Amino acid sequence: MWSGKGKTGKKAGVNGVVAVAIDKDKGSQYAIKWAIDNLVGRSRPIVLLHVIVDPSFTEGSNAIISAASPGESPNYQHVDKQTRDLFLSFRCFCTRKDIRCLDVTLKDMDVAKALTEYVSYAAIENLVLGASRSKLL
Repeated sequence: MWSGKGKTGKKAGVNGVVAVAIDKDKGSQYAIKWAIDNLVGRSRPIVLLHVIVDPSFTEGSNAIISAASPGESPNYQHVDKQTRDLFLSFRCFCTRKDIRCLDVTLKDMDVAKALTEYVSYAAIENLVLGASRSKLL
């Protein structure tokens, strides 16, 4: 929703949950850096969202594969190595900035639908997306 105040970021008093949609593109790195610099204060959590595209999923079905940090959920081991490695680089960046992060992996055939449904479900107030060069969402 448009606030109309003309200011955004930490200085404007952003208090809601912040999520960053990530993938292997460079735009995701820029997005998380921007979110930390402008929306997230020190020691505040950030949600890292990644969607695995699975064409076998039917309309109306989606899945949260993992919604925890490593070792906190039995479902985490079901995420493939490539996805774990993707989250690892972002977790390292968050650790250096003293930011806690929560990894969430979604599976759906439509990336945009999966993100919007999860944002609504989890009551996320700020969703940051990086520009994707490889495909349109």
